[in-house]
Amino acid sequence: MMVRYLAFLALCAILSLAFGQAPRPNGVGTASLDSVDPGENEFEEREETPCHNEFRTYDGTCTNERHKTWASAGRPHFSYFPNRSSRTPTGRELPSPRLISNILCKQVGNVYNRRGLSELLTFFGQFLDHTIVASPVDKTQPMPISVPPYDPVFQNFSRGNMPFERTERGKMEEHSAVEGPINSLSSAIDLSSVYGSDELRAKALRSYWKGGMATSAGNNLPINTAGIRNAPTKESKYFLAGDHRANEHPVLTSLHTLFMREHNLICEELAERFPDWDDEQLFQMARKINGAQFQKIVYEQFLPAITGRRLKGYRGYRSEANPTVSNIFSTAAFRVGHTLVGNGINRRGPFMWKMASLSMQQMFFRPVDVLREGIEPFLRGAIFNRAQEIDPLVHDSLRNFLFTGIPQENGFDLIALNIQRGRDHALPTYNEIRRLCHRRPAHFFSDITRSASLQSILLHLYGTPDRVEAWVGLMSEDHLPGSSMGPTLLRVWAAEFERLRDGDRFFYRQWGLFPKEVWDAVPRLRSMYYERDTLRSIILRNSDVKHYEIPYDVFRSMV
Repeated sequence: MMVRYLAFLALCAILSLAFGQAPRPNGVGTASLDSVDPGENEFEEREETPCHNEFRTYDGTCTNERHKTWASAGRPHFSYFPNRSSRTPTGRELPSPRLISNILCKQVGNVYNRRGLSELLTFFGQFLDHTIVASPVDKTQPMPISVPPYDPVFQNFSRGNMPFERTERGKMEEHSAVEGPINSLSSAIDLSSVYGSDELRAKALRSYWKGGMATSAGNNLPINTAGIRNAPTKESKYFLAGDHRANEHPVLTSLHTLFMREHNLICEELAERFPDWDDEQLFQMARKINGAQFQKIVYEQFLPAITGRRLKGYRGYRSEANPTVSNIFSTAAFRVGHTLVGNGINRRGPFMWKMASLSMQQMFFRPVDVLREGIEPFLRGAIFNRAQEIDPLVHDSLRNFLFTGIPQENGFDLIALNIQRGRDHALPTYNEIRRLCHRRPAHFFSDITRSASLQSILLHLYGTPDRVEAWVGLMSEDHLPGSSMGPTLLRVWAAEFERLRDGDRFFYRQWGLFPKEVWDAVPRLRSMYYERDTLRSIILRNSDVKHYEIPYDVFRSMV
């Protein structure tokens, strides 16, 4: 089914994985790091899990020590409306999501981001999304998307419908009758996209030599020779990574590769300074340091770049803060990335020499390009080029031709999927989200946007602001000065990342996170905390990209 492969950017739902079996290593803390398979909703079992004080579990259990299942894999999304069930979908009286996509979202030409954000920011957002969100679907619950008559692309597609399956449901709390859509990944910002959200998958990614991660020729990600479930298939021509979507396009694959290589560099440093440590100790400490670096990039580079704002000051871990990704954020607010994507993958050679651009359709699930060219052309190209604007407009590469290069798969409309997923998850309306953010509801479409043409389209599709759906309204807002977001979207993001930060006892700024002997012996830690060790630094350490080729801030384009 097409729905298996519909996770393209930072903000997208896709099938969960079944994980392959691998040998169990012996070492420090192994029992405490056991995981419950993603998709299980066994709260009692997880609440009884003993929490390891030094290292994370793979599935996110014990991210919050008082509420052990918060942020864990297989748990329903956090809801701001805890008594509202998502069992019954919404929007049956509204226009087809495909019709909305055709009328509202068709983009002609480029609408570049006015603040100069780079395409690398777009794809880093996807990498972050694949660290914290994946929506397993229930194949017994079809909810097809109606294709309107005379559709310019899909009028003869699947007898007038696009296939769509509802997300699996689970109880919001142990003794609750209210159900919510499940997230099959840990919600913790823990680099599970590199290490996996399940111990079985995590084992398959390790070399078991001095704490390292497995690699393939050219210091690339390992090849999936074990036949572990993968997207688009488990064939051995695809890379294996912590998240099953790592092969979707070469920039995403390149980011996975960077952080895998960074782990192995950290292991080399640790092994030199602690020669008596065994493989397990080296692996877990390198994983912890790598995850802390990733969190710093998210909170000190990515968020300020895209939002133009800083979060409230960090005051330490708070056990009452729930670090579970919310339904509103994962299903609507975090799907800004789809509007940021251009129509192709840009490549640049040494000294930023221009190489031929490739269309999105050509690049889906082609790991051979990374094997042949390396990660450097794709990283340089993503840094050089400017992202599109955050708005309702989306290029046809995502609306009409998604994954058309995969044998036996048809095109699809990712924006129609966004809207249908919002209805599947029974998201609150845009006005309900405004109220949640302590903003007065929009009484007129001019309260959402100053654009007369956009007001007219929203009026035609929805009739009244009270019917506007979450994703549509959030993407349609006028941006605040100095930000790429409107006021409601900005508040949703701020609330989300503050919860994910404050409820995580392993957050990188938490006092005493690293033992003193590690802090004193590893200069990388002091560089990370006290200096500007950035994503640029990780790129330079782990690729052949040169310091004179890329700007200091790789989230700002060079054009």
